[in-house]
Amino acid sequence: MAMSSSSTVAAAATETFPLTIGPTDSEHVRGFGKWKDFVHDNYPWLEHRNHSSSEFSAEVSAFRLGNGMLTTISAGSCEVIRTKRLAERSEEGFIKVMWQMAGQMHLEQDQRQVLVLPGQATVCDTARPYRIQLSDKAHFAVLMLPYVALPGWETISQRLCGSQLAETGAMRAALGALLALTGVPQTFVADAGATVSQAIQLMLTSSMHRSAMAAGGSGSLHPRLNKAQQHILEHIGDPNLDADGLAEALCMSRRSLYMLFKEYKLTPGKMIHDIRLQRCMDTLSDPAQKNRKITDIAFDHGFGDYATFSRLFKAQYGVTPSEYRMKSRTQAVGRRPPQAGWSS
Repeated sequence: MAMSSSSTVAAAATETFPLTIGPTDSEHVRGFGKWKDFVHDNYPWLEHRNHSSSEFSAEVSAFRLGNGMLTTISAGSCEVIRTKRLAERSEEGFIKVMWQMAGQMHLEQDQRQVLVLPGQATVCDTARPYRIQLSDKAHFAVLMLPYVALPGWETISQRLCGSQLAETGAMRAALGALLALTGVPQTFVADAGATVSQAIQLMLTSSMHRSAMAAGGSGSLHPRLNKAQQHILEHIGDPNLDADGLAEALCMSRRSLYMLFKEYKLTPGKMIHDIRLQRCMDTLSDPAQKNRKITDIAFDHGFGDYATFSRLFKAQYGVTPSEYRMKSRTQAVGRRPPQAGWSS
């Protein structure tokens, strides 16, 4: 008998995964051959492709989390593929939750595909074939968990994998709690482990099930939303990009476009603004772009005037573009202001 969403979430309180964070394993990898060897030793049964235009490099920090693993990765442009043959050779499957913090990720699984931008999260099941492509300078976190860690996973996996998770606020809170624990004394983890573990697991389980309910019956819409994202990214410098242009690109009427977005509590205008702001934020934090004028960055991403850009940026992230650029020079990647995904 299938477990209901409410009873599944309640079950998480009594089936918590062990929260024993092990020592940090960090690795700085230079060269794609060494990267393939590193991934093979730690995450086997994957094919690899290098899309980096220069020498490939990556930085990885891993934390053991009971029977799972929390990993933060910064890497050049590349691709990993788990084929059907490799999935069948793997001894067991895991839930793979991914949070994007910089750059972009493109995930394909179960005939769905999603473009994941900073502030957004997605999930896949390693027991089935999947493909992940990373843009250059991608920075993201991966939480690998056994199936038992998320009660009811088997009832939502087919609907959820390969799509963006709708509960971005709760997912960011769960990631923040996990990352915070990696920096506290082990005595605290031992003393408060059960309570913290239960809170994180409840957040993850409820977020997953709510995301599955939002996707239920609407899975066919994901490709169109992803196509809308891709069209915006390809025309991000066009200040005239609007709902009419998006409707034309998706071969939809304006009315149908708004109905589609309404199902996800979105508007075309908000998606356009959010993606533009996120790309501007990436550029402002890029050391290679440190001498570019902020006004030029705003214009290059489709904003018609600096005042509008600055107002929208501060409303989204709580700081002005110049304040963010200054802070990004002294803060490590991943310690940014809260990043709202376009589905928030």
